[in-house]
Amino acid sequence: MPGDPLADGGAGMTGADRERGAGAGGDTGGEGDAGAEGGAGRIDVAVVDDHPVIRDGITGWVTVPESGIRVVATATAVDEVLAGPGRRAHVVLLDLDLGDGTAPERNVAAILAAGPAVLVLSASDRPAAVRAAMRAGAGGYVLKHEEAAELRAAIRAVAAGTDWVSPRLAHIFATDDAPDRPALSAQETRTLRLYATGMPIKSVARRLGISEETAKQYVRRVREKYTAANRAAPTKVDLYHRAVEDGHLPSPP
Repeated sequence: MPGDPLADGGAGMTGADRERGAGAGGDTGGEGDAGAEGGAGRIDVAVVDDHPVIRDGITGWVTVPESGIRVVATATAVDEVLAGPGRRAHVVLLDLDLGDGTAPERNVAAILAAGPAVLVLSASDRPAAVRAAMRAGAGGYVLKHEEAAELRAAIRAVAAGTDWVSPRLAHIFATDDAPDRPALSAQETRTLRLYATGMPIKSVARRLGISEETAKQYVRRVREKYTAANRAAPTKVDLYHRAVEDGHLPSPP
C-alpha cells in the first residue's frame, strides 16, 4: 500500500545490506543518519536480560562509532527498566526467558503500554515463541547468535515502526497454525491494543507517531482480517473482545 510504513524488513537482506541502505525511514546515508525521533536522529535503547554478559555486551555491539544508537538503561526485569530511564527509550531489547518467571506476553504488553517499541532478543528459534512474541505486539525478533550488524539493523527498523524478523525466522512469521486467529503485524497489534481499549483514533495516531489516516487504515485491516477469519468485529466493543480472546489485551478482572 503506497505510503504504508509497514514494509517487510526481515527477509531478503543481510545485516550489512540494511546498515548500508535500510536505516530507519529508509535513509540511504551512513549509520549516523539512521534513527528514530530524538536528538540528531539518535535511537535510545534499553536492555532487559538476566545475563550480565549479555547486558554488558549489547552496549558494545550496538553503540559502535556513528551508529546513532545508545544504550540508556539495562535491567534484569521489565518493571525495573520501566521504573527508570528505560521508560523513555525508543526500543527495549527484551529477552523472553527471564529468571523472574514473568510471561513474555505480559512483558511485551507492559513495555508497549509504557511507550517504547519491543525488539525481542532471544536464543530461542521455536516457532511457538516467535509467533507468541509477535502476536503480543513485539516489533521484531532477533536471535542472539546473529551478527551485531543484524541487531543494529533490527533496532533501526523497529524504532521506525517497521516489522523486523531475522531472515532465518521469516518463514515462521509468514505462517500461522491457528486459522481463526488473524496474523496481525506488530503495528496492527499496537493499533488494536490502543484503539480497542477506548482511545480515540486521533490519540492512537499521536501515540504511535503516525497520521490519523494511517491509524484508520490499520484499524480497517484488523477488521478485515477478523472478518476473513469468520470472527467479524464491526464495533469497537467487538474489537476489544477479539483482542482479549487472542491475548492482545488482558482479560478483565
